[in-house]
Amino acid sequence: MEKNTIVLLIFAGLLIYAFVYRFIDKSNEDERKSKEAARKQKDDDERELKEKEAFHSKMMGIVQVLNDQVGSVIKLYDQIIDTIPCANNALDHAEDEFRGGFFAPFWDEIETATNQLASYNNYLHGINSCMEQYWKYIQDLDETYNSQVKLCVLPGKLPDPIAVANRLAKTVRMAQKNFEFSTIYEQRKTNKLLYEGFRNLGDAIYSLGDRITYSLNDLSHNLNASLYDILTATNENSRIISDNIEEQTRRIDKHA
Repeated sequence: MEKNTIVLLIFAGLLIYAFVYRFIDKSNEDERKSKEAARKQKDDDERELKEKEAFHSKMMGIVQVLNDQVGSVIKLYDQIIDTIPCANNALDHAEDEFRGGFFAPFWDEIETATNQLASYNNYLHGINSCMEQYWKYIQDLDETYNSQVKLCVLPGKLPDPIAVANRLAKTVRMAQKNFEFSTIYEQRKTNKLLYEGFRNLGDAIYSLGDRITYSLNDLSHNLNASLYDILTATNENSRIISDNIEEQTRRIDKHA
């Protein structure tokens, strides 16, 4: 009897041990899964945070680039607006020197006017470059960041360069009809300009109009605006610019 009781007690003890072991093992497994889930959630949260920070950093980088382009356009605009009045002023002086028969001072003023027109084209090229960069980068900007970006537009209208370019060419042609003046021109037409893109003074005088017209056409495209909206120009000058663009387009198409 006692032997049977002992056997039963041992069996019962084994059952209890098995039950407790299984319970403890299950509790440990649940705790392990819980910790694993918590660790995975933490990793996911950290990864998501890093992705958000990387995205924000990228967007703010684009915002900085865009606003830098806007700032550059404003600075270039502030510089370009003085070029045409300065060129006109130089041509006024050139005409005075011509009437007075002062050969060298006349061509000094012509060089000044040409350099001012060349700087106009140079600044215009810079504005176009900024505009192109602006439209390139803004395509990658998430719309939630739009409010942090300034609109890339000109602060105002640009001075009309076409009338001055025509006046320059006309003044030079007038001087070339005079032997003394044309002799000085032949000596100075190979002078270098302050700005790159032109071989010399002679090249600039007769190509500036076309160069500026091309640059204005690019700006019109970048701003999606008409030349009349961009320039402080008369209707007649706007028509001349448009005609020049159409003629140059026909030349390009003809040789394409």
